[in-house]
Amino acid sequence: MPKESQEEPPKRFAEVLANGLEQLCCGDLLAKGQSDFQNWEVWETPALGRLYRLDGRSMASVRDSFLCHEPLVHIAGLAHGEPRRALILGGGDGASAAELLKYPGMQEIVIAELDPAVVQITRAFLPALHEGALDNPKVALKIGDAAAYVRDWQPNNGHFDLIIFDLTDPDTAAAPLFTADFFRSCRLLLSPRGALSLHLGSPLWQREQIRALLARLREVFVRVTPLFPTIPLYGGLWSMAVASDALVPDAIPHATLATRISDLSSTPLRLIDASQYHALLACPPWLEDLRQGF
Repeated sequence: MPKESQEEPPKRFAEVLANGLEQLCCGDLLAKGQSDFQNWEVWETPALGRLYRLDGRSMASVRDSFLCHEPLVHIAGLAHGEPRRALILGGGDGASAAELLKYPGMQEIVIAELDPAVVQITRAFLPALHEGALDNPKVALKIGDAAAYVRDWQPNNGHFDLIIFDLTDPDTAAAPLFTADFFRSCRLLLSPRGALSLHLGSPLWQREQIRALLARLREVFVRVTPLFPTIPLYGGLWSMAVASDALVPDAIPHATLATRISDLSSTPLRLIDASQYHALLACPPWLEDLRQGF
């Protein structure tokens, strides 16, 4: 376990949403420390339950994790229908892996996580995030640079049906993984009907970042489909995208979605049903200027 620092804990933290805008969250700091890569904190809060933060940014909370990880995984997963192999870049907390394990045909999930402290923190303080996924025999945990994992991949390693970007933000040390060149590298790992899913950012406060990411994705993939979940931990309305050469998520019929959702195993989905699936893909009129990049 990473070394924890011992001092009088604060009772609140400020989440920076934009220049001049912060979201104040009250709670109890349970633990904090410094890994080889980043600072970390674990909080217990009345509003969002237990959560963890990396370098002063909140990553995931127990209470609203499903609002983040269900869209991140299942818009692409349900569009595919029968994913069997998945790669998660980052995602050492296991929350994305827990969602992927709901597909009955899933055979292998590789988590390429840079920082072992994220895994250790989750095991020690946030088991509700991974729901046992980190100990599932279908999950292979690869500690090391996710970019290196993609670079060193060979076709005889097997292609992936899904690649999930569960990373820190594009303006952090993960920036090289959000370039068009890296997206091209990921495309080589995908099966013919494969898809990549990633966070874009806040439509309210990060439009330029969203435009840039969409432009890079469209350089590489035939189809880029945006979606708009609401994630309280991240300040409200959020955006993600699914990129693929074959899948068209917003063209999946309602009845097909309903059947695929009913076929999922384990814990039922809390956010996504056939209607909500298409609702997440609806672009609000006030974001029409962004749609031009979609």
